[in-house]
Amino acid sequence: MSRATLSLAALSCAALLLMRPSAAAQGPHADTAKPFNGSSLAGWHPQGAAQWRVANGEIVGTSTAGPGWLVLDKGYQDIILTFAFHCSTCDAGVVLRNAPSPSTPNATSAVYAGISGPDALTLYRITMDPQGKELDRTQLFKWTARQNPPGMQMSITPQADGWKQVHIQVRGDVTAPAAGRGGGAAAAPAPQEIYPTFGPLALRLSSGEMRVKNVTVTDLLRPAAGVAPEVTSPGFRKLQLTDRFYSEGISAGDVNHDGVIDAVTGPYAYLGPDFTRSIEIYPPLTYSIAGPRQAGLYTDNFLNYVYDFNGDGWNDYLKINFNGAYLYVNPKGESRHWPMFQVTDGVSSETTQLADIDGDGKAELLMSTGQGANRVVGFAKPGADPTKRWTFVPISEKGDWGAHGYGYGDVNGDGKIEIVQGSGWWEQPAAGAASGLWKFHADKFRRAADPFLAGADIFVYDVNGDKLPDVITSQFAHGPGLTWYEQQRSGGEITWKMHTIMDSPEATPEERKSWEETDKSVAFTELHALSLVDMDGDGLKDIVTGKRWWSHGIEYPENDRDDPAVMAWFKLVRKAGGQVEFVPHIINNYVGLGCQIATADMNGDGKPDVLTAARKGAFIFLNTRQTATGSSGR
Repeated sequence: MSRATLSLAALSCAALLLMRPSAAAQGPHADTAKPFNGSSLAGWHPQGAAQWRVANGEIVGTSTAGPGWLVLDKGYQDIILTFAFHCSTCDAGVVLRNAPSPSTPNATSAVYAGISGPDALTLYRITMDPQGKELDRTQLFKWTARQNPPGMQMSITPQADGWKQVHIQVRGDVTAPAAGRGGGAAAAPAPQEIYPTFGPLALRLSSGEMRVKNVTVTDLLRPAAGVAPEVTSPGFRKLQLTDRFYSEGISAGDVNHDGVIDAVTGPYAYLGPDFTRSIEIYPPLTYSIAGPRQAGLYTDNFLNYVYDFNGDGWNDYLKINFNGAYLYVNPKGESRHWPMFQVTDGVSSETTQLADIDGDGKAELLMSTGQGANRVVGFAKPGADPTKRWTFVPISEKGDWGAHGYGYGDVNGDGKIEIVQGSGWWEQPAAGAASGLWKFHADKFRRAADPFLAGADIFVYDVNGDKLPDVITSQFAHGPGLTWYEQQRSGGEITWKMHTIMDSPEATPEERKSWEETDKSVAFTELHALSLVDMDGDGLKDIVTGKRWWSHGIEYPENDRDDPAVMAWFKLVRKAGGQVEFVPHIINNYVGLGCQIATADMNGDGKPDVLTAARKGAFIFLNTRQTATGSSGR
């Protein structure tokens, strides 16, 4: 099942985890084959010294005398290859696009990706003789959790049963990375050099024993015709504010002082209650949906907030991007652009929160600054004049905390706000938020080892009704997984038990149990923003989220980029014995989200509506459910 599989019924009603390649880069209908039938090696042929056989529905390779290959008879160009493999000490990899060498007679050249042993997660160009003996090898790339080489993506995900799941996508020209992109070997050839574009694939084994099963090849040059129609589910009515890509953030608040809530995204405030009129806050710039970085891959508006920062009774506008935070002061109804003031330097977290962290009754900006091992988590506090630079209050030491996954709440029940991040949580000092660095608790709210691979918005909320605050988060903002962590206490110590809401491949069988027992027809990736709000008026807060569609544009075709841009909410249901279930409901299958999602009562009917802004434009989904009494939340 594609990670963005959506049934029509639904529409109607770890350590080696890398940048996830697309499950179906041309949508879920590309031509997918299973070249291994589980009973024979028909369609494959061996080459070299390794021995290959079939046992228990698996390909079994053994090598004691040197490398060997199991070559698929059919050639491919652009594909997604997936399979599971198991070995303890094997040296193995995958050969792609094995074609006649342009420079060595009677030899072939190919792209080789190591999956186990000393070459694991390393990409090479290799040249081989007719017997499969390597004549030449050039390292092109060493994978990290944060980068893929041009033209290729790969992930290796450990499973609970000891197997590892491999996803490889080859799309277009595979080249060595250009200087400055990182990951490449010092001896890598010039980035203009293009490697083989067509040829068979093969499994390679140099030593040990390897077992392989569940092989699939998706031919990306054979997509199915047609596009699934857009569907907005009953219970919601879609309003489109704009079809322009102005912003990946959106917020709500009354900006024209008429007592009616407005939607604000990018350079415009769209005036309620009908949202057909707008106010231009600053000169608009539109951005390419899929263009290269230099053409505008990202907007200058990642996140934004509506709030009265100067206390004059008129809501202002805070815009955030990687260069910093910018305050636009409301001109109190005058028809002019809003005066802009940069109030912080670089904001390095892709998730921020606007909240009263220090308890003074005024909002601060939860954020991080710095990159890599120099990242510091803290909050920016406005002074008496909020147009002047805000004071950054650090709560953490310098460390590689990661750009994703930030939230806040009273974790330990002391009445003070704690800061929660994918790497753990910081306890506010008894002397106050600005009295010094906060105590760090290394309780990870992510499964991946790399701190970059964390979720998006994090919420502190008593999910199961046991009076202990729990934690809700997506597992990886650019991958799969939606989870909640149950707080447990023993002898004054706080521990956490993970529960899967939507598929998380790093979860153990016990952690996946709740997911396996629920409706799995809704599954998507890149949950880059979440909101927690009571959608149906039952007094329990539900999760609203969606897929960040084409998050990294055309440069990085990973993370199920072309799958449906889903918007969904997950209804919290409490059961007997402290058990809970999150029941998924699709809102829309086309719009998706950016870096921020907002929920607010936009039409005064007492029910929370859903706001989103991303590459396809900006939208409001009015909640027309009959049972809602409504509430709003961050």
